[in-house]
Amino acid sequence: MLLAALEQRFTDGLLPPLEPQAIIHPNGFVKLPLARTAGGDARLFLHVWQRDSVDADAHDHRWAFASAVLRGELSHTSMDVTVTPGSTGRGGGGGGDGDLADAFAVARYQPQVGKHYFDVSRREKAVVDRRRTHVFSAGRRYGMEASAFHRAHALAGAMTFVARGLPQRPYARVLLDDETSMPVMKPWRRLGAVERQQYLRDALEALG
Repeated sequence: MLLAALEQRFTDGLLPPLEPQAIIHPNGFVKLPLARTAGGDARLFLHVWQRDSVDADAHDHRWAFASAVLRGELSHTSMDVTVTPGSTGRGGGGGGDGDLADAFAVARYQPQVGKHYFDVSRREKAVVDRRRTHVFSAGRRYGMEASAFHRAHALAGAMTFVARGLPQRPYARVLLDDETSMPVMKPWRRLGAVERQQYLRDALEALG
């Protein structure tokens, strides 16, 4: 029923997802693959945040994506970032919006089977010049390019439908305080069939 509702929005047709197994992402949300477009240029997911959560580190993605908030509320703090090669160190400044100048180490995150791999060997530096926070409630839509750095904050129970494009490079980038402060990534937990069905029912209810 959920796929039938989505097919009304994707007239080119949908195919089963490449990775059908639903998982709980280390950042605290359920990631449930739904389908892929027949042309192969997009993959569709349902994200459900199980608790109030904030991304530990600012990051970009390997792909561009578009998202629609089905339930609840989340926010994204987007950042104007300049990445340059060279040694890194933490600059001045603090949190919040406005014109800030913070320097961070850049780790390239490249997922590998069974583990999370972060590479800082290039000693890249990122300077964050500006931050802007946007809040999205149910019914709102937003999108981001692959190179857009951001941090997400979601309220418990928030639900989003995500359409993800093709990878534009083999890695994503993560901003670290320094080269020794690697993120601690928890294992991905597979979602049971009963839980998966309940999330799908919740999504159908949110879609109306």
